[in-house]
Amino acid sequence: MSHDGQASFVPQNIGILLTLVFFTYVLLSAMFFTFLVRYVTGKLSAERVPTVVSIVALTMASLPTGLIPIDVFVVGYMKNSTGQFQPWASDMRDRHDFSTTLLSAYYASYIATLFITFVIIPLAFFFHKTETASSGRSRQNVLPALCYTGLSLVILVVLLAIGGVVPTRDLPTPNSTLEDQFRNMVEDLKTSELEDMFSFALSVIRIIGITLITAYVGIGMVLGPITHIRGYPDPRTELACVRNRRCGIEMEISAIQQTRVRMSPGVHQLPRTEAIRLLSLEHEDLDLREREEQLKETIKHWLSPFVMVCRPTQICAGIVGLLVGLLIFVSLFMTNILRAMYSFGETVGYLMPTVEVLNPLDRFALSIQRVFPLDFIVIIFLVTFLILAATSGFQKMGIGIPWIKTYNITPWKTKSRSLLVFTANLVLILLAVDVLLLALLPQYTTYSSQHYVACAENTSLAYPPVPTPLPDSVIKNEALVLSRETRGDECSETVVLPCDWTAPEDQCVMTRIAVLWARVCYKTWYFGAIFYCITWIFLIVIILEGCVATFRPQHTSSSVTILPDLESS
Repeated sequence: MSHDGQASFVPQNIGILLTLVFFTYVLLSAMFFTFLVRYVTGKLSAERVPTVVSIVALTMASLPTGLIPIDVFVVGYMKNSTGQFQPWASDMRDRHDFSTTLLSAYYASYIATLFITFVIIPLAFFFHKTETASSGRSRQNVLPALCYTGLSLVILVVLLAIGGVVPTRDLPTPNSTLEDQFRNMVEDLKTSELEDMFSFALSVIRIIGITLITAYVGIGMVLGPITHIRGYPDPRTELACVRNRRCGIEMEISAIQQTRVRMSPGVHQLPRTEAIRLLSLEHEDLDLREREEQLKETIKHWLSPFVMVCRPTQICAGIVGLLVGLLIFVSLFMTNILRAMYSFGETVGYLMPTVEVLNPLDRFALSIQRVFPLDFIVIIFLVTFLILAATSGFQKMGIGIPWIKTYNITPWKTKSRSLLVFTANLVLILLAVDVLLLALLPQYTTYSSQHYVACAENTSLAYPPVPTPLPDSVIKNEALVLSRETRGDECSETVVLPCDWTAPEDQCVMTRIAVLWARVCYKTWYFGAIFYCITWIFLIVIILEGCVATFRPQHTSSSVTILPDLESS
């Protein structure tokens, strides 16, 4: 995105362009989630209601993430590379109108997502009590489904009610430390009681989402790429092993049954040890028979002949996944270290006023931001990677309460209720991805490429520059050279610096997503502190899973275990 030479663009044209880009994003999201749901369910997607609900819910949950690059573009486009506001954004009221429109879009997307999460998904889940319900039985499920959906709504109402009564921090008082730290955000911190209630409920849900990211994405972003590099067992070899094992089991069962035949006429039961062994062999044979049918279907699948041909592509995809995961790990680790050193502390949710050092991901996003929509594509790629990592984690761990796997997520085999549970968890993850992006891309998602003009003699104390200039500052090298322009009676030499919280009042505009999170951290600081702590746990999980996946022996066909689907009917 280059700001110079774009004065011919009027805000109306920008609005039309961004609207088209956003609707294209929605269309691509719907296509991607259709493919994902199809991949998870396979031939069991005859249940149209759960399939449609899942696609719509996931597409809706991705809307706030799609608004972030648009938010960043609008904020960055308000200024040129010399730190001056564009003509269309020179009036504060115009900037306020754009910000209000974006804020309304965020609220609308969040409300729609919460409605689907607490109403539509529970209704579809409890309506489909069985996988093969007849029409008469389905009509009997309507009333219980409505009751359980009402209970889900009660939970949401309780969260909103708690948000209305929980104490929040008041606006900064004059001549206080907080007033000095938040002097540029006093107006943005003003919220209504309804906004505080909604913010509290959304923050609680986001904490659940970031916990799911820690548990599933942390595992999937390591395990998925390593599995692609190592490769999967050959289904034909595994089928031969399964058949050999079944032959051995049948021989053992036959031997035990012959023992029963040779028993004396007065004895009708096998010894306890042999009876237990017979029962175990029969269960194992049943599982292996099911696995044999699955392998036959896999071999007959139309993609099977291309597996060996696509093996190099699979290895490359695994290597790219590991590199992206490493980039995410390093960027988040650097941000957490900087927050520990330079933030306002836990009492303000570890908000960081100045990005002292750009992490690799933040630097890359700011570099490509000059050419819109490359940064949009990078955000989509990051979110897609996190979704695929979460899916890989769900396949590995299953879904359920701690230590008890309740729902299996198996490619092409996932049932309707498992699909809806998978969708609900993925929606919670998508709601938390917005805040995770703020940690991964702190400068990009807060002030974009904005700059401001400061007095040269004061920059060393009041306005410390970022060590590496942001991309827009290198468009024209002369922008960083001291210009002998007069700015009032107190400043004869000026310098252009990247925007941060230390900038003079009304010189920088924050993105709306950053404002929303700053409100949460300021008014209810514990959410920011909890999120900060969970991100450290997320990093630890990545390290542990990396060690386990590296030294774990490769999964062979002879050691395949069959995990039954424990989905309740």
